[in-house]
Amino acid sequence: MKKRTLSWMLAAAIVAGSLAGCGGGSTETTAASGGQETTAAASAEAGAGTEAAAGETSGKDSLVIAMASDILSMDPYRYDEGPTNQVMLHMYEGLVRQAADMSFEPCLAESWDTSEDGLTWTFHLRKGVKFHDGEEMDSADALASIKTAMNPDSPSAFSSYTSSFTSVEAPDAETIVITTDTINPLMLFDLAQIYILKQENVEGKTEEEIAAKVVGTGRYKFVEQVKEDHIDMVANEDYWGEVPAIKNVRFRPITNEATRTATMLTGEVDFTIGVSVRDIDRLENTEGISVLRQKGLREIYLNLDSREDSPLFPGQKNPMSDPKVRQAMYLAIDESAIIKSIMNGCAFEMNSIVPEGYVGYKEVSREAYDPEKAKALLAEAGYPDGFEVTLDAPNDRYMNDAQIAQAVAGFLEKVGIKVNLNLMPKANFFSYIKPVENNSMFLMTGWSDSSGDGLSLAHDMLHTYDREAGKGTVNRGHYSNAEVDALIEQALTELDDAKRGELVAQIDEIARADYAYIPLHFEQDTNAIKDTLNYTPRMNNYVFAWEFSYK
Repeated sequence: MKKRTLSWMLAAAIVAGSLAGCGGGSTETTAASGGQETTAAASAEAGAGTEAAAGETSGKDSLVIAMASDILSMDPYRYDEGPTNQVMLHMYEGLVRQAADMSFEPCLAESWDTSEDGLTWTFHLRKGVKFHDGEEMDSADALASIKTAMNPDSPSAFSSYTSSFTSVEAPDAETIVITTDTINPLMLFDLAQIYILKQENVEGKTEEEIAAKVVGTGRYKFVEQVKEDHIDMVANEDYWGEVPAIKNVRFRPITNEATRTATMLTGEVDFTIGVSVRDIDRLENTEGISVLRQKGLREIYLNLDSREDSPLFPGQKNPMSDPKVRQAMYLAIDESAIIKSIMNGCAFEMNSIVPEGYVGYKEVSREAYDPEKAKALLAEAGYPDGFEVTLDAPNDRYMNDAQIAQAVAGFLEKVGIKVNLNLMPKANFFSYIKPVENNSMFLMTGWSDSSGDGLSLAHDMLHTYDREAGKGTVNRGHYSNAEVDALIEQALTELDDAKRGELVAQIDEIARADYAYIPLHFEQDTNAIKDTLNYTPRMNNYVFAWEFSYK
């Protein structure tokens, strides 16, 4: 088996960058030592353990996890979004997966080979793997699932992961063969994002039909979902690998920060994802609770529509098509004030889309906040009195997202740019801002990528949007630069990390000089845990029940 693992230096970078303060004293991370229909009635058929999953946490086989927002769909291919993905990965799996250190390892494929030219990948499926309904998985299921991810006309948001694929075949029941148009250094990361569902449940099905049959191969079986209240799961006792020690799991979406903190303080939940920055001290000073912190991978940034003939500015030139205007908007925003006053110090300045430790990372200094220079640039560009834009942002997805958007609007107003603030829940936001919808001229969003490679971020965020090819799928400002595209295509054929890194650094340098986006900050991952539990956070902050144990 020929395997290639992308280089990883994240562990050292994150440990070095972790905050000891941020609203409190230092805290050490605790050391880690049958699919059903999505209805409440389904819980009656879920088998033993359902009552514990519904909230009895006194035993050492149950876990209740609070998260800041609900999942977006029970169709795992509908949205590529962090909270949704982490829940789906309890029930579904891919051909390969990422270990706790984010390296790649076999999963539903037990091994793989690559051709001499690097264009053909042959994956050998694990034998005897059963879906939650007892039926065995084979290549027909994998083929149907991958093709669902490839189809840009499906509800799938995952076609970027298959953009290099020219064909996918199943020559026999235990083999999947993927042919690519170029060498793909990101192949293992790409396949780790693609869930394998039953062929009959995914092929030709709508989002609603896929969401109605939650049948995977994962460590946990679906029990019940009550929207905005809970998602229950029980351990899959027929799992092909090690069966989890935690048998009953409940995820509780609690959007209100105060309520989320209160449930941790009263012991209603065992672990809280996304502690409010203003509640860290209170939780940290409560006996029996610890706060876990690390520098996160999620970057919060602004996308600007840079098209001169943008349909969002009918009958006039788009002001943001001028790099001087985009630079002015960058200089008008005091990010240090946002980190200090809104994030309470629990964020890290973002100056590039490439996180520290990733292939292609280069240390970059941020241009200083300079509203006077911003005004001068607007005047030079022909907008001495500013112009009017609408800023779209979520109000329940990222830490303090509504407050950050309000601050951005306030800073821009000070240099003469009138901002109409359009806040919406994430259930509406991500569909609204999709590039194909062409609704958003200016937006605040976030993106997190655990590939360890800046090329993955450049491909998704900076390549000219091409829906059919699955490129630039989160390039929501429709930024387009032929030189950037050519360098991305070149980097996609470069297997040497150092050489690819130089190309990625060059790509980001061009994009930053273009002000293709306005970086704000990387979030700090801040979670709370009962002292009765052992757990070590993952670099990407995905929280998996099977990685917990009781002391």
